[in-house]
Amino acid sequence: MKHPITKCGLIAVLTLSACSDKASKQSRLLTNGNPDRGKTALTSYGCVACHTIPGVYGSNSLTAPPLIGISQRSYLAGMLENTPDNLRSWIQHPRKVNPHTAMPEQGVTDQDALDMAAYLYTAR
Repeated sequence: MKHPITKCGLIAVLTLSACSDKASKQSRLLTNGNPDRGKTALTSYGCVACHTIPGVYGSNSLTAPPLIGISQRSYLAGMLENTPDNLRSWIQHPRKVNPHTAMPEQGVTDQDALDMAAYLYTAR
């Protein structure tokens, strides 16, 4: 079962985790996703074509914002409160959030979106 989390709680949990293993465990609890699978999914869906993503091979594009420090941001896409559910929604359906975004709909599955969110919350 997912636990409700506030923006401050998310930031505190992930920011205070000095060890990446701790951050990974916390991220799994918050998102019900797997950061290791998320890292692979970010490449599989082509996110690396536009974003620089810490720890993801081949992601050095400057077309879209770098995806570093997501856990420390107040907002996602400049308009959504930073919550695991909102990050999943943005990953899966960016054009529902902002019809004018350049980010394409990629057909991201529910599980892949959870996994991608889990990885992004650990990316520093």
